[in-house]
Amino acid sequence: MKTRLKAKLLTLLAILTLGLGWVVIDNINTNSAYAEENTGTASIFVSPMTQKIVLIPGETYSGSISISNNAKATEDLYYKAEIGSYNRRQDGNSKDDYGVVDVTETTNRNLIMKWISLERETGTVTPNNTEVLNFTIKVPKDAPAGAQYASILVYKDLDDSSNDTEGASVTSKYQIASAIIANVAGETIEKGAIKSNDMPTMLTNNRLEATSMVRNDGNIYTDATYTLQVWPMGSDEEICTNEEKAESSTVLPDTERYHVQTCDLPAVGIFKAKQVVKIFSEESVLEKTIFVCPIWLMVVVLVVVLGIILGIIIYVKKRKSAKETD
Repeated sequence: MKTRLKAKLLTLLAILTLGLGWVVIDNINTNSAYAEENTGTASIFVSPMTQKIVLIPGETYSGSISISNNAKATEDLYYKAEIGSYNRRQDGNSKDDYGVVDVTETTNRNLIMKWISLERETGTVTPNNTEVLNFTIKVPKDAPAGAQYASILVYKDLDDSSNDTEGASVTSKYQIASAIIANVAGETIEKGAIKSNDMPTMLTNNRLEATSMVRNDGNIYTDATYTLQVWPMGSDEEICTNEEKAESSTVLPDTERYHVQTCDLPAVGIFKAKQVVKIFSEESVLEKTIFVCPIWLMVVVLVVVLGIILGIIIYVKKRKSAKETD
């Protein structure tokens, strides 16, 4: 019996050791691939990733972006730049992303693409250096009021001659975009809606997530704002607050945006929480009482309650038996 138990323990130990070994090997391979990808070759970094501007019909706007080559690179960066579209798909109602950015689809919000001129379309950046690329936006006098978006695409060609097949070569691009989001002055519409504003009442961990969904039904982009305040029950001392500097997110016309605010609470307790969401003139205020009770504590409470109930049942039965005996 002892021999079988010992064999089972050794087998389990071997499995755990082998599994741990594969984890270590997998991590080493991943880290090596990552390091190799970010050293030696030229890498593109563009700043800013997004520019928010206001345009006046009939006037010309001047701007710029910075193109950098990775400090760890040993090769020069030969890049090409062009004007691309920019669009946030309407179905981006997820916790982690505001839709999918599409730099190929053109809409009536991408007319600005024809208004932009780049200072140059090619350039070279040596390792650990940055080059400025200027651009101008010549706004037509009859430009429609409202939001317009475009992107400046910067990429390097990655020719793979090793995949040549009967004279045909495969060419791929490493591409990055700097978005331009503009509001054209004129007859604008500011109309929004708050579709949801919610937070849980009961938590089994100390991570509070307050969620909301807003919609922009106007014709200009705007920033929705979010504040979250949390206090212990019976106290005015705030655990979390961003009332003085609210969180914000840009919401483009005809799109919805999901937002999450978080607060780390003590492991156990009762708290008061307040979330305020604003878009244009719309405002939603939500106040709730939050109970934080970890699962282990629930189990302890349940065991105690069951113990009390069982004790009462036993006591009642004993009293009943004593009366029957008398």
